[in-house]
Amino acid sequence: MPARILTDVEVRSLKPEPSGRLMIYDAKARGLCLRVSAGTKAWSFVYRPRGSAQQRRFTIGDYPAWSLSQAREKALALRRLVQDGGDPVVAAKERSEALTVAGLIARFIEWHAKVKLRSWRDYESLLSRDVVPVLGRRLAHELTRGEVANLIDKIALRAPVVSNRNLQTLSSVYSWAVSEGLVPSNPVIGLKQRHTEVPKERVLSDAEIAAFWTASAAAAPSYRDAFRLILLTGQRPGECAGILAEEVDPVKATWTLPAARTKNKRPHAIPLVGEALAIARRLRSETPSGRLILSPRGKPLSPQNMAKAFERLREGIFDEGATPHDLRRTAATVLGRLEIDRMTIAYVLNHASTTKSTVTGSTYDQYTYMPQKKRALEALDAEIRYVISGVPRPDNVTVLKVGA
Repeated sequence: MPARILTDVEVRSLKPEPSGRLMIYDAKARGLCLRVSAGTKAWSFVYRPRGSAQQRRFTIGDYPAWSLSQAREKALALRRLVQDGGDPVVAAKERSEALTVAGLIARFIEWHAKVKLRSWRDYESLLSRDVVPVLGRRLAHELTRGEVANLIDKIALRAPVVSNRNLQTLSSVYSWAVSEGLVPSNPVIGLKQRHTEVPKERVLSDAEIAAFWTASAAAAPSYRDAFRLILLTGQRPGECAGILAEEVDPVKATWTLPAARTKNKRPHAIPLVGEALAIARRLRSETPSGRLILSPRGKPLSPQNMAKAFERLREGIFDEGATPHDLRRTAATVLGRLEIDRMTIAYVLNHASTTKSTVTGSTYDQYTYMPQKKRALEALDAEIRYVISGVPRPDNVTVLKVGA
């Protein structure tokens, strides 16, 4: 059938022939074909690749989802591709098999984050929630800086700090992808954080410690135990929430974090004393192996779970910015108030930046400092017990220095 210049009215009114299918070619856009069959009308582009005698057909889409003008525009673009030596069918196949942003993120999590990063679940949760729904279908190598900036701006409107985390995390994904040869460049490079973060200095007052202790008693047992362990031991929220039966020795009264569970990748032994020891022994007796603390639904406590539980607990007690990590900072501050020396506090907190900052600390001094850590935590336990008792401290009583 010879080609003719199609019109919107004609396309809209066309019906299939009795034989079942009608095919009409448009004279205005060479190769554009409208196929009309029972109940459907579809546009396609018919062409011969350069150097080939075989005719091929590329499906553009259905009418009216693709209007006549849109189909013509697409056909002209495909014609230019053919004239440049390309093949629309082959290009479409390659595009369908190309790595998307969602696929790249999945590879990053599986091949890199799970192997190298203890916090890989945080990466996965953040990217799955904020990046994948918006940019997941984009081809990874075609993602532009403008698209990333637009997404980060939208996130910043509702959650400024979260926008910074997304920017950092997505940049990590692309930096890894560049090093692996999966993409040619990192579109995040050059973008600035939308929110200026100030280092947190929040520390609970004695009145807030007492109020926290009372409020935590009414929380779910898992969150109560996790939050109290943070305050009593000074360990990180994730370390306390993930405490394992195999890490606790109820006889020796120690909790030993393996290197795989610490931020600095070094094993860390914590003396258990007072209330912390009571919590650990109770949990250990109830659960002989595996995780000692699980959510009310029987799942591991995630950072998001911890944050939400602490938000519920702090209502009417702390200001809006309080977080579980403030309990760790409070423990360190109380130790300082008790005149525990900073090196011992650093050993309690497992801060390698202080304890291992010199060749002496990192290579030669392999002492565990367990006696010093135990005395410090005993002093912390006694002070917290005193604070939550509600008994006012007499004016003529001073806190005595605990020997290190």
